[in-house]
Amino acid sequence: MRTRNGWRAGYAERCTSGSEGGSRKPAVAMQQGGGFLPYKTTTTVNLGYGLARAGKRVLVIDTDAQSNSTYSLLGTLDQEQTLFDVLTQGVRMADTIVESVGQKGLFVAPGSINLSAADLLMASAPGRERKLARALNQVKDDFDYVLIDTPPNLGVLTVNSFIACTDVIIPIALTTYALIGISILETTMQELRENLDVSLPIFGVVANLDDHTRLSTDVLSAVREHFGDMVFDTVIPRNIKVEEAHNQIACLFDYAPTSTGAIAYSKLVKEVLQRAEGN
Repeated sequence: MRTRNGWRAGYAERCTSGSEGGSRKPAVAMQQGGGFLPYKTTTTVNLGYGLARAGKRVLVIDTDAQSNSTYSLLGTLDQEQTLFDVLTQGVRMADTIVESVGQKGLFVAPGSINLSAADLLMASAPGRERKLARALNQVKDDFDYVLIDTPPNLGVLTVNSFIACTDVIIPIALTTYALIGISILETTMQELRENLDVSLPIFGVVANLDDHTRLSTDVLSAVREHFGDMVFDTVIPRNIKVEEAHNQIACLFDYAPTSTGAIAYSKLVKEVLQRAEGN
């Protein structure tokens, strides 16, 4: 997550509902199947807001063709140049970055629907797996934290995100499918470590969608048993205000500052900063 000291992280997922994300420079974590990482974009966006509000300079890189992070932070998908142009046309990333709406210090390298064709266009390009890392190297020193919101599949863009990252944050929904997803996720990450010569250390695991049921409690206990101290103390609850804020293109911390969602994300931001910076 922390670029000036060589830190970046993020995550990727394959699921059918929701989304999440996070970072040090840029990183990724992924799984196949339903329900494991259904808060990828939501985590990315709220971590971005929280870190920026803490005085950090933050960049969100949207590599997902759905571009949910882009829309959540800008309120539009109408950018002249996007990450697609960086990866396929050689445009400088610095020329695509724009500041978010309503939050000083929070910037976006916007995605676009064109990214849906990026895997095909980049398939035969020399050094295709490292295009994002090379583009990011041009701007990473301008930011304290970089967060990548990744695609819902393991393709060239997701591999690019892994190679560009230094650490991984894994969002896990406290649902029936979470424990199945953990095994798939770890197998996928190990294959990438071996085949791409990347370390992909796990920076932290974020438990999401806690609804205070017996199922949530049992899944959380299993996740903590499996990952140990890597699981953040903060547990993100189900909270309608979180989705309302995104729909209103608003910062959750301004839209509903006393909501359970805002309080939980505030605590998560503090934990992330403490782990990253040791204070």
